Amino acid sequence: MHVTLRVTSMGNALLHEMTGLPGRPDDPITMFYLDGDRLMLTHYCDAGNRPRMTGKTSPDGKIVEFEFLDVAGSTQYGHMHHAVFTAIDVNHHSEEWTFMEGDKPVHAHFDLRRAS
Repeated sequence: MHVTLRVTSMGNALLHEMTGLPGRPDDPITMFYLDGDRLMLTHYCDAGNRPRMTGKTSPDGKIVEFEFLDVAGSTQYGHMHHAVFTAIDVNHHSEEWTFMEGDKPVHAHFDLRRAS
């Protein structure tokens, strides 16, 4: 898994782009931004929808947990429902994503390190 993070829109958003195995057509994009005083996430999902989540930061600032708010588009093929980002150090973070297939949660964990 390869994740690219970059600040965009004059510093108003953080783009998260995830690419998987070669030959796979999926390339989900997630945008992080502030909406007033709320930290928001919009995930442009391979399932064809756009769930939004609200984020809360841990007291030490190392963990950001996102809870489902709503979704635009069909949930026929499921939707992202929860995400947790943990900063380990300046070159290393982990991500936990929960995808809902109907009422069944599917969990994915990524342990990511800076490539260069």
